[in-house]
Amino acid sequence: MLATAAVALPRDDGTWSYEMKWDGMRAIVVVDGERVTLTTRLGNDATTRFPELAALGEVLGATDAVLDGEIVALDADGVPSFEALQPRMHAASTHAARAFAAERPVVLMLFDLLWLDGDSLCALPYRERRARLDELELRGSHWQTPPAAGGDADAVLATAHELGLEGVVAKRLDSTYQPGRRSDAWRKVKPTASQELVVGGWLSGRGRLEGRLGSLLVGYHDRPGGTLVYAGRVGSGLDETKRTVLEARLGGLARDASPFAATPKLPSPNWVEPDLVVDVAFHQWTSAGNLRAPRYRGLRTDRLAADVVRER
Repeated sequence: MLATAAVALPRDDGTWSYEMKWDGMRAIVVVDGERVTLTTRLGNDATTRFPELAALGEVLGATDAVLDGEIVALDADGVPSFEALQPRMHAASTHAARAFAAERPVVLMLFDLLWLDGDSLCALPYRERRARLDELELRGSHWQTPPAAGGDADAVLATAHELGLEGVVAKRLDSTYQPGRRSDAWRKVKPTASQELVVGGWLSGRGRLEGRLGSLLVGYHDRPGGTLVYAGRVGSGLDETKRTVLEARLGGLARDASPFAATPKLPSPNWVEPDLVVDVAFHQWTSAGNLRAPRYRGLRTDRLAADVVRER
């Protein structure tokens, strides 16, 4: 179940609950007979990438459950960082994943309970699912059940901003869980603009970067699976490691023509198949529909390019 982007949080009239929005990778967590399986939004198995989460099965013991949460990596200040999570998301081997787990452990932020000991809870209202999740008391070094409660919407959003968090999600207390759907019963607000975008090409850099990736040409679909709309260039935020990873991924996607419905004049663009999804932070949208002051944050291998649209 996905949240709908909103400009402001709904006021708490006794029907809403607020929780922090975590800047990480969404995961459905299945615990069956102490065995833990992690599945991404695209249905990919991510279990071996995060071996430190396997111990959650031992904590639950004989309790079988399906949980919903976000896997995050914390920076030096204890703030979730999507950039810090990138190596964990793309661990190439079990050995690498174990090394990362020892050096850069993640934390699983749990916020919903979908199934418990043979019974589906999806048809129950959120307040009941959340109460059952809290009763499990899942708190440890690698997993937490962060608080969710009503209150002053403005104060909650201000707190998220002060703590450097991605935003706040408001959930209707009477909402059922709707797998695979983006629902207005869940609303997300971000103090800082960011969203996923599709890479449709790239431009070469200058000087020492001549012939290499200098900036990405990105866009979004006018509707899921629709035409690709050009949104601008993204060059800020690319260091040597990120550039090398992107060059390797884009190398096999070259094409002759632009994938964008309409493209402004660009200096010798290199077009690619629009399959790669990246996460971009930016100041705002211009009146022409382009990104202002964009900064690359990382690859989103857990997103389907055809589903990327502009968040309103």
